[in-house]
Amino acid sequence: MRLCLWLVVVAGAACADRGTPTPAPIAQSSSAAWSLAAEVVLRAPAAPGSSAYRLGGLSGLASLREGRELLAISDDHEASRVVRLRVTHTPAWQIEPAGAIFLETGTGAPARLDPEGIVVTREGHILISSEGVGHEEPRLPPAIIEYSPDGRFIRQLAVRDRYTPNPRGPIFTGVRSNAAFESLTTSPDFSRLFTAGELPLAQDGAADPFAPGSRSRLLEYVHDGGNYRPGREFAYEIDALVRPAHPVRFAVNGLVELLALSGTEMLALERGYIESADRSSSVNRIRLFRVSLEGASDISGRETLRGAPGIVPVRKTLVADLNALPGLSSSLRNLDNFEGLAWGPAGRDGVRPLVLVSDDNFNARQVTAFLFLRP
Repeated sequence: MRLCLWLVVVAGAACADRGTPTPAPIAQSSSAAWSLAAEVVLRAPAAPGSSAYRLGGLSGLASLREGRELLAISDDHEASRVVRLRVTHTPAWQIEPAGAIFLETGTGAPARLDPEGIVVTREGHILISSEGVGHEEPRLPPAIIEYSPDGRFIRQLAVRDRYTPNPRGPIFTGVRSNAAFESLTTSPDFSRLFTAGELPLAQDGAADPFAPGSRSRLLEYVHDGGNYRPGREFAYEIDALVRPAHPVRFAVNGLVELLALSGTEMLALERGYIESADRSSSVNRIRLFRVSLEGASDISGRETLRGAPGIVPVRKTLVADLNALPGLSSSLRNLDNFEGLAWGPAGRDGVRPLVLVSDDNFNARQVTAFLFLRP
């Protein structure tokens, strides 16, 4: 099923009645095959002369009101905002933008954001993960920032120094440019907060998308007195891409989203992209894994993973390969830049679908697409 809507987000829309975040339906994630319940594509032209009102760049999702409302973070660096989305399934699955919450900058907040992940706390506050700014000097480090429901800055969470890139010159320590905290999720009881690097830290090893053993870091934060403090860290091994027969101009492959099922288990979304040298073809590779922290080594005391023996990474089980997902429309046969995960509202049978969203990068050749998956 495919639905195209031409809509523009309304700035300053009401933020009332957010509801209480609900725990994810743990039993819905199994090793069974997932099927496509619906596909929704939203299209919205930009407002003249500004991207502030454009629907796009959706990089992370948070579920409210039993999934009847989704909050989506838009990674517009100039007008970072949270987009409110209404989700209905009568007579068919539909998504309708309902407003935007613009995030305060300055006055203690980061001067600029590259927001990628989003969660809502037990108190109804919004937490955003930002990749920072790595392509300009001096660089801005990655961050996790807390905002009020109307977008006012509250505080930043502590981030260990090892994630801060050197301010100038080639990056030899910290997060790589545009490859930091893409993901953000809380455990159902809010006692844990998790994020991860999209790619390995510069001091941890290479980030070859075609080589096995590329290790990112999965970070745990522990709820403590109304705040989250850094806890354990774990090695996460990113599955390698298969190198194509043709020459490659650009390729990237990393961990872009997490969705906690408990304090020790979660779903992980890996996103790969390969573009041919002559730019005539490209492919997206999207895979969903179930991850367990049980038995994994705590690496929070290690400044580098290079040459470190005996590290046990998190356990991973592939639960869905979207490239093999039947039922996709012709416009999504090659998928897109899927980066966000959340639980949607229960259907008529009481089962809540898993919702994935793609980031169109504000590129007219890409789309903002939602996939509704059922186990």
